[in-house]
Amino acid sequence: MKITRRKLITGAVGLSAVGAAAVAVKDQLPSVDEAQRMAKAHDALMKLPDLKLYGDEKIAMLLYPGFTALDMVGPNYFLASMMGAKVHLVSATLEPIKTDLGYALVPDTTFADCPEHVDLLFVPGGATGTLAAARHAPTLDFVRSRAATAKYISSVCTGSLILGAAGLLKGKRATSHWLVRNELAGFGAIPVDERVVVDGNLYTGAGVSAGLDLGLTLLGQLRGAAYAEAMQLQAEYAPKPPYDAGTPDKSRPELLEALRVMYDNFVQQTRSIASTSAV
Repeated sequence: MKITRRKLITGAVGLSAVGAAAVAVKDQLPSVDEAQRMAKAHDALMKLPDLKLYGDEKIAMLLYPGFTALDMVGPNYFLASMMGAKVHLVSATLEPIKTDLGYALVPDTTFADCPEHVDLLFVPGGATGTLAAARHAPTLDFVRSRAATAKYISSVCTGSLILGAAGLLKGKRATSHWLVRNELAGFGAIPVDERVVVDGNLYTGAGVSAGLDLGLTLLGQLRGAAYAEAMQLQAEYAPKPPYDAGTPDKSRPELLEALRVMYDNFVQQTRSIASTSAV
């Protein structure tokens, strides 16, 4: 493949997933020395046996009112880095979608216009917005239709409840946020207490921050371990949280009980959705 200076700069931006930078440099070419250095780096990457630098994957990432932004943005950071891939941010309409924290993200594709066949379907979680989505027939119809032919089906956090309501978890090992992980059994799933769970073409992540782990797992599956490792290094994703309290078994009992009480109604509604879903 002949690598031009413009292709090199485009490729570098693609790998880093910095959309704003792509706009800023689209009409600016690197110097000859810079292009040569980039060509050398490009050639080194191309020689790695566990790296696929270019592809044409179609990815559908669901947006719905009240979803948790980090559930989507974390995996999107890694998946949108794939050069040649097309990420569709999909919702019922093209109106801005408010996240659970009140700020909005803008979809670029409607249910009707999303490609019929996608390589990856991704569903984020949330709280009350997720419960509404799990009861919203058009959303469930969209999820079912794209899941029917997708190579990979994935979710983070309570996004797995939407997959369950769509009938996609039957007999599958899956995970979710710890508050509702065991409720997946009501959808016919086998709950698993792990950060990322893979069962066939189903990839599910635990609560919120596990989306970063899921995104890297999917990136490695689609483009190889070296691509995923390069993006992990670029993101400096080497978590060392200041508190070791991120799972129920490591939390203070009083904090764990308080959160269970706070979200009891959410859990009860999850059970209600499971009871009315065909298992």
